Amino acid sequence: MASSSERRDPSMNPPSYDEGRRFRPQLSCTYCRQKKLKCDRGHPCDNCAKRNQSQSCQYANPAVRNRTAQARRVTYSGDIAERNQSADSAAIRVGVPDNDGRQEDLSARTLLQEIGTPGTMHGDQMGTRWFDDTHWQAIMDDIAELKGCTDTQSRSESLPDTVEEGNYGLTLFFGLSPSINRSDLLASLPARPVVDRLVSRYFNTKEPILMVLHIPTFYREYTQFWENQQAAPVAWIALLFNILCYSVSFYQRAGDALPGSLGEPRRARDSFRTRAAQCLVLADYTRPGRYKIEALLLYSGTEFMRTRDSQIGISILFGVIVKLAMHTGYHRDSKHYQNLSAFEGEMRRRAWALIWQVDHLTSFQVGLPRTISDSQCDAGLPHNLLDEDFDETTKVLPMPRPITERTPVTYTIMKGRLVSVFARIVEKTNLTGGVMHEDVTQLDKHLQDAHTSLPPVLRIRTMNMSITDPPDLIMQRYNLELLYQKARCVLHRRYLTDYRSDLRYAYSRWSCVDAATQIIRHQSDLYDETLPGGQLYKDRWYISSLTSHDFLLAAMVLCLELSWKTTSDLQTLHAGSISSTLKSREELSKILETSYSIWTTFSETSTEARKASKALALMLQSAKRNRPGSRGRGEESVGDQRPRMRNVNHDTGRLPLENSQPQMFLHGETQADEASKQSANPDLSGMAESTSMAIEDMMNNPEGFDWNAWDNQIQHNSWESTDETWMASLAPSDSQFSMFSPTD
Repeated sequence: MASSSERRDPSMNPPSYDEGRRFRPQLSCTYCRQKKLKCDRGHPCDNCAKRNQSQSCQYANPAVRNRTAQARRVTYSGDIAERNQSADSAAIRVGVPDNDGRQEDLSARTLLQEIGTPGTMHGDQMGTRWFDDTHWQAIMDDIAELKGCTDTQSRSESLPDTVEEGNYGLTLFFGLSPSINRSDLLASLPARPVVDRLVSRYFNTKEPILMVLHIPTFYREYTQFWENQQAAPVAWIALLFNILCYSVSFYQRAGDALPGSLGEPRRARDSFRTRAAQCLVLADYTRPGRYKIEALLLYSGTEFMRTRDSQIGISILFGVIVKLAMHTGYHRDSKHYQNLSAFEGEMRRRAWALIWQVDHLTSFQVGLPRTISDSQCDAGLPHNLLDEDFDETTKVLPMPRPITERTPVTYTIMKGRLVSVFARIVEKTNLTGGVMHEDVTQLDKHLQDAHTSLPPVLRIRTMNMSITDPPDLIMQRYNLELLYQKARCVLHRRYLTDYRSDLRYAYSRWSCVDAATQIIRHQSDLYDETLPGGQLYKDRWYISSLTSHDFLLAAMVLCLELSWKTTSDLQTLHAGSISSTLKSREELSKILETSYSIWTTFSETSTEARKASKALALMLQSAKRNRPGSRGRGEESVGDQRPRMRNVNHDTGRLPLENSQPQMFLHGETQADEASKQSANPDLSGMAESTSMAIEDMMNNPEGFDWNAWDNQIQHNSWESTDETWMASLAPSDSQFSMFSPTD
């Protein structure tokens, strides 16, 4: 008979250690070991410090003779530590994988398998393109009416000649002249009075990227440059050309005349960007050196501003910048290295914070995994200091200012906290094995904590409460709020389609739609304020392709929700609740009509705007055809309706769905009871109507008929509807929704 110890799960037994020869760890640094010197084991040791070898003072990691045994030890100890860790005390960190070792029930395992998806692959004769499951084009593929609608557009379809961006290829990678020398570069600079005005314009725009340059130090170097141009490093000259390119873009987008005789703005801007790229090549940017990382960062910004659409080239460029920055050691905190001054260490933190954030955000924008592995980085966030608080002679950094006091780095610090959670959300939602809803709940709490920690000066407020605030502060508030709402969308997005009938996930579905609604409201506000006479008209260049991508994501989320309501509502509702649900559907349509009118405005200058406007038009037309009492094609077209979102609710000035909460079923019936009755007696009227309209579409336009959309339309009109109209039938407690108040 086996003993109890023999019956125990062997994986729960403490690991046994290896027998045999004892491993002797290497205690001396590599240099002292090679030179056979006595090492004091410092960081760096005295021998390396005396010989100016501090940077090469390294200690070998201890070897492992039995990796399997060590893996068991790590897993065993890590499991114990995580079992004793409280979820409420989890800190907002980057790059720390979650593995709590909980027992999962059968339904949880099923959910894990169902939620995990391999992403979306688009292909044609030109090749394939992959997007992760949170990208807006992947969301579009979940909508029956829109599936394949953008794939039918030829890649050769170009924007009109009025598009100012022209060729989207990155100048650094394509199109440079064979060779150029320092004299040619310096000769292409305008006269100093013109350069002075351009430099002044750049430093007065308050762009977040300004923080990578210490303004007093740059001004001193700028003065020295004009005294002796030949002595300036080529990488520093690249910085100057990047600044000039930025400034011309600011002049151009604000509609102001350029100083001096710079000529046509687009030509001047492209010339300065090309010169910056040539400087980087001449300086050999692939080798570590002073000013090179900062010059590459500014150069990436000039490329980023060229178009309203996302560019895969920007993500590729940032992959290069990340590798070079890590090669230079920016990803490790300067506290480890005595040969780095306090000034240099702080400026490195500023640059790395920007690199880390942009890598996460641009990777998500193009639907690809990020480049930086957070587990290999320990560079801290920069301190909340003004440039006047420290300089190159500073031995020890002063105490940081309170986070409530705005400095050039306050925005980046607070954005870093949100990006930290957003990065974990993207990582979790893109796991090949899926994500547990318990993890979603925990990430939701961390996201709320990061959002709540924003200082009052950076919290979103209405435009009529911002009339005395500078444009850069207004845009910082909107950017932080959009990032927060985007994170909510991504975190809860899968529950719009998966397990719609499961009441456990109603909060996730509400959160996703509510976040998308808030984003579209911000799109409307920003659009209004960038029109002539608006508060942001002169600074409308603040609206970047990253911001536009947030609007695209929100529009596709609402389209997805509307598609479920349009095709399934009439099959799952009973008379007592139909009015409240139809109101929600009408509200979704009004919100999307507003977004459609904005996208249409930019469809002539943006490929993504054109795709969005076409997708929204299709969705709105489908919603109108399937609306009870609809007159079909006799109704006015979508393009004839251009409502302003701020006029949807004159009393509150808010969007229809903002702060709205679902209503309970009447007569005391639960949603589950209603679902069982409806599945037993399905109403086929919705299927008949949508099918007839699809046939009418095919008859009227056989060449343009989308058979993929037809197949999915038939599939979505199945006998068993999965839509439980959660928004119209659940009433979570007030406390559950209070943390999502836009005034937080």
